[in-house]
Amino acid sequence: MKYKLIFLLVLWGISPAFAQTLQSAGGDRNSFPDPMAPKDPNAPKPVANGKSGRAALDDSTKMLYGPQTMSYFNEEDVLNGRGAKKSVDTSLHLFHRYLFQERSGFLTAHLGTEGTAVRNIFVKKPDQIGTQLGYNAYMPYAFATDEVKYYQSKSPYSDIEYYLGAGGQTRLNFTFARNVDSLWNMGFEIQRQVSDKFLTDSKYKSGNQTLTEQWGVLFQTNFRTRNNRYRLLSHLNYFDQGIQDQGGLQLLNGLDPTTALNYTDNGALFATSGVQSNDSFIKFHFYHEFIGFKGLQFFQRVDVENRTAKFKDLDFATNLTKSFYSKNFSSQTDSLYNENQWQSYTHQTGIKGIFRGFTYRTYFKQRYWDVNNPMAGLQKNRLENYVGLFLQQKFNDKIDFTADGEYLVGSDYRLQASFISPFFQVKASRISVSPSIAQNWTYNAAFRWNQSFDNVLFDELTGTLDLHTKNVYFRPTATIQRIANYAYFDTLSTAKQAADAIGVFRTGFSAGGTFKRFEWSALVLANTKTGPDVIRMPSLVANANLALNVQYKKLLYMQFGVDVQHQSAYFADSYMPTIQQFHLQDRYEIPAFVQADAYVTLRINRVRLFFKMQNVTQGLLNSNYYTAYLHPAMARSFGYGVRWLLFD
Repeated sequence: MKYKLIFLLVLWGISPAFAQTLQSAGGDRNSFPDPMAPKDPNAPKPVANGKSGRAALDDSTKMLYGPQTMSYFNEEDVLNGRGAKKSVDTSLHLFHRYLFQERSGFLTAHLGTEGTAVRNIFVKKPDQIGTQLGYNAYMPYAFATDEVKYYQSKSPYSDIEYYLGAGGQTRLNFTFARNVDSLWNMGFEIQRQVSDKFLTDSKYKSGNQTLTEQWGVLFQTNFRTRNNRYRLLSHLNYFDQGIQDQGGLQLLNGLDPTTALNYTDNGALFATSGVQSNDSFIKFHFYHEFIGFKGLQFFQRVDVENRTAKFKDLDFATNLTKSFYSKNFSSQTDSLYNENQWQSYTHQTGIKGIFRGFTYRTYFKQRYWDVNNPMAGLQKNRLENYVGLFLQQKFNDKIDFTADGEYLVGSDYRLQASFISPFFQVKASRISVSPSIAQNWTYNAAFRWNQSFDNVLFDELTGTLDLHTKNVYFRPTATIQRIANYAYFDTLSTAKQAADAIGVFRTGFSAGGTFKRFEWSALVLANTKTGPDVIRMPSLVANANLALNVQYKKLLYMQFGVDVQHQSAYFADSYMPTIQQFHLQDRYEIPAFVQADAYVTLRINRVRLFFKMQNVTQGLLNSNYYTAYLHPAMARSFGYGVRWLLFD
């Protein structure tokens, strides 16, 4: 019945009666001119052979399409009444950063290879209030609702990406969008991602080297009426992630973690290849609005989600003896299963408007969620009621003040405000959020608890200065966080709650610029904290990029560069795949490391390519390093990729 409901909603959301509009985001940071930049298609065409009128029109007269004839936007732009059109990125700037961890500015960490579990290096405030499932290790790889691009194009648009890195880290993305007419656009995006094992196990030895496999499919559409009074955005999002968990490298014969980094043929802790995780979901999202007057508009959102997170260990008894699991709650020892089936249904209805630079939005939202553990035969559910308010005053195009609040009746709340100017930015927030299902309720053969943690309270204040000249920018920043009732997973992977508040202070800067043919950028963050030692973060994180721009006959544009990242030593978290949680470990302090990647990027017309030697300094500045406890980073390796934009 649930799938039938989703199917009917999809048909309603993407039927020809409804469609799609304009798009945004991105920005061209390329200092090179684009030789294929299209001219205004409405501009007069040159007259051939001195002829005019009908005599000048022949089969050779063509309209050029390109980045300037299409645009995109996000739902947030429509919701807040911003009409700015965003252009697709065609630059070479940081194009070589093709892995998710690299695209995050090296502020996330995985288990050594793309497609494995992901965590943030620094603690982050929650994105939303209300009870969440809490199984988020693979969600960064999925298409996010607030990042979906809705297009408006005068010609069919395609974006083809293919990246092949070491260890079989392969990703293929294909995006297609086109206007059905001037008011309706529709399209889709497909993502395929795989990676290979670099720790040996039984399947690896028999020729099956696949570690992760992932599919992502997104169908999106947007539509507006000719008088712009009605607008609709909708998408269907499918995600399926599978992984043969390896548990990290196995320390045999008294081998210690530091010495193990010197070997390239380390065996996996889960030697029999009997451990697998799967996380999949299908989400339907629908947004529409009606503009009665500029100061009074009506909007509505609908979200339907169906998700299943599974884990199985067919060699549970052996892994118990290896102390990977601390306890066995069941008499059955041959296997371990964990599964959570999650459904949620959300509708949000409200009014909004704009009057002389003042924007407001208020709404009422209801959300029903249901989680079922079929192994335990247990189920939990709840109906949540929310109210929200958004206020923004734009003093001019560069200065504005924003205040935003949301309240879950009887429980959570979120309050945040920001002031943005050309010279500085200040953001403050206070969030009280319910613990996740994973933190409050878990039931399987190795982990069981049913508890009622208090709400976690996050206070955060961030300030940034913006200092710049024509060719250089420098942005010092500072963040202060206070976290009370912090929920975490201890060294035994058991959910706990801190009794005392935790203070975090982080300061640093981002900088960059150009000098003749050189361009550079850098990010430096220093971090310290007080209170219980239940959040482990490095005290210093830094990365920098230096590139030399070379142009050949206005046809070939190249960058020769080097990427460098550094991270100080700290007791990085370990990972428990059974419950998709990173947890504390006191066994081994991950050493500090410096990694350098050398690369060459090229652009020929609208085709961009890169060739990259990753971890090129391995064995020079240091040996390899760990991204998480007993999970080594990818050793020195070669990768390449291509991205091709098509506009007709």
